Amino acid sequence: MKKLHLVLMTAASLLFVNCMNHDDDMNVNIPLDKNAVSENAKELFGEIDPSQDWSSITQGSIIVTADADLKDIEKVQILTESPFSNSNAFVLNEANVSKGQKVKLVYDAPNVYDTLFAACISKDKTYYVKVFSVNDSEVSFTEPANARMNRASEATNGFPAASAIVLGQPKKSFNALRAEASKENNGYFTAYEKDNYSGDNWKYTEWNNDSWLNDYLWAPVDAATSNGWTIKDGNIYRNNTNPEDLTTIQWLVRYYLPKKDTNNNKLNNWKSIIEGTNYFKEYKNHFVSDGNPLTIVPLQMNTTEGHYNAIYYYYFKPEELVGKTDEQLAEFIKKLPKFKAINGYKGDNGAYHNDKEYLLPYYGDGAIEGGNKAIESLSIPKGHLIGFMNQKAKDESINLAINGCTYGFGPLNKENNHLIGHYFSAIDKTVSQQATKVWTNNGQEQTSTSAYYGLATDGMTWESPRIGIFSANKKTFLCFEDGSDCNFSDMILEINSGVEINYDPIEPQAASYVMCFEDEPETADYDMNDVVLRGIRLNDEQIEITLIACGANDELDIKGLQNTQRLGKKEVHKFFGVTPGEAFINTVKGEKYFTPVSEVFNIDKNISVEDFLKTVSVYNRTTGKTITMPKDGEAPYAIIVPLNFRYPVERCSIISAYPDFQKWAQNRNEATDWYLNGVENRLYPDMFSTAE
Repeated sequence: MKKLHLVLMTAASLLFVNCMNHDDDMNVNIPLDKNAVSENAKELFGEIDPSQDWSSITQGSIIVTADADLKDIEKVQILTESPFSNSNAFVLNEANVSKGQKVKLVYDAPNVYDTLFAACISKDKTYYVKVFSVNDSEVSFTEPANARMNRASEATNGFPAASAIVLGQPKKSFNALRAEASKENNGYFTAYEKDNYSGDNWKYTEWNNDSWLNDYLWAPVDAATSNGWTIKDGNIYRNNTNPEDLTTIQWLVRYYLPKKDTNNNKLNNWKSIIEGTNYFKEYKNHFVSDGNPLTIVPLQMNTTEGHYNAIYYYYFKPEELVGKTDEQLAEFIKKLPKFKAINGYKGDNGAYHNDKEYLLPYYGDGAIEGGNKAIESLSIPKGHLIGFMNQKAKDESINLAINGCTYGFGPLNKENNHLIGHYFSAIDKTVSQQATKVWTNNGQEQTSTSAYYGLATDGMTWESPRIGIFSANKKTFLCFEDGSDCNFSDMILEINSGVEINYDPIEPQAASYVMCFEDEPETADYDMNDVVLRGIRLNDEQIEITLIACGANDELDIKGLQNTQRLGKKEVHKFFGVTPGEAFINTVKGEKYFTPVSEVFNIDKNISVEDFLKTVSVYNRTTGKTITMPKDGEAPYAIIVPLNFRYPVERCSIISAYPDFQKWAQNRNEATDWYLNGVENRLYPDMFSTAE
């Protein structure tokens, strides 16, 4: 029996070797040794959760009605996040449509998302989005009938009579008062660093010039209600009877201005969002009037000091922007009248509201005096530039550092940013520690502040803006930094009407799904890079599969790709001109980079990317065994991971590269976001993503 057994094995081995030497489909298929696979995996992962399906993807489908308030709609998309100024938004699926058309889209959402975005896109690439839950079955963009009726009613009722809007007497801004005090007091004034008049009382010389002396603030006097509008406390407002989709607005702001990171630390938002926008580059953080009445809607006061704030606006002719340096423009704006827009209110734990609409009328371009009335049209002329300022006032004293004026146009913040104990804390340490000399109240000269202040990393400069602007869903938003960090989410206002919308380019990438194989599951080292495929859904009918890496010495074939004309036609190494065993392909940092190989396949509209990839397998010619997606509870010798997953470098196990993977392996409900928490020096560089 032993001799016969040996003869039979020899014959089988000869046949096996013969089959391995040809690029054809006559492959021997030897089943995996399940016990060996299990024991090998157990040594690395411990006891695997028997219900572990190795999926980090939530499959779903949604019926989208392309009825957004856009002309020439040509496409709808499903995205992971808001696409507005957000490089982390990825397209999960898309389809070509016409306005009003309904289409069903399947999607594969990374499991860290339970809220997604549907988008309508016009021919000019304008986006209009709405959020939906992964449990929803339909989404549309149209307003409810009662909202449309309210909008029509508001258009008929119009605005208050211009004759009812009368300016009172002006008051000087904190900048003007500090310039005045410096002029009268040997070139300086003092301010306490703490808002209870305690701490050091610093002396400041930054206001020792005449440029702010004529900076006046104006507001209309209280008057009887006019056409449904209340004129009180310097504000002109009415109830907003047409509130928009507040949930979508909240998510738009959340992605544009994240308040805190995963460790509950405040995030630094200023540089990436403020100085990179078209508003900043083209108009120095000013709006362009579209010739309609200017109205704003407060959305959020995410600060306990919101009731100290009062927002003012100013305007000027566009030709004033031409030919001026930033310093010259700042000097010009300092002398412009600033008009009250709204009074802030104390924040209520970040809650969003859009129940009030405020009117910001036009008072003309000439000299302003008390008793002046608003111009009849109420509208700031088309093309005029509009800027904003926040005056923060705990009280009327110039001797508290918390009291100050901050602008969207950065050079106007130069003096205010020196106020130690509040605004100064947002200044980058490379700037603040080289500050001009300041003095304490005992006259002792100090060349730097205490270690507590002015130590921000990637913080502001003296002339950084403190109001950011962004546009989304045919609306424009203002975001304020009223204090000591760089979060820019202290106040959020929506410009409801009256300005041109200036969109930044929107070009979200398609979401990617990375499929990683081990080529010898019985002895796998689980670096998950023996064969690496990348799938992206191009649209509802096409998927692109890319071979991006091979960290194996064995001869390998890709199987299961129906009607393949490329990827399934030859051994993996041959696509890169490499002999198996001579070199690894895109798994070792610093070694030769091999250009990935792609092929596009047709896909049924109702098939998810994950289900498509689950049909793909790897045949190991060297061992005669096929590696498919494991069943529930089996070892992870093949996995599919979303979001441009960065696989481990050669001979680095997945639990070394992603420590949370082991927790997830043992309990499918724990550390479900494991793929977001890799160890950088153990990951192969991302070859595709443009996101930071």
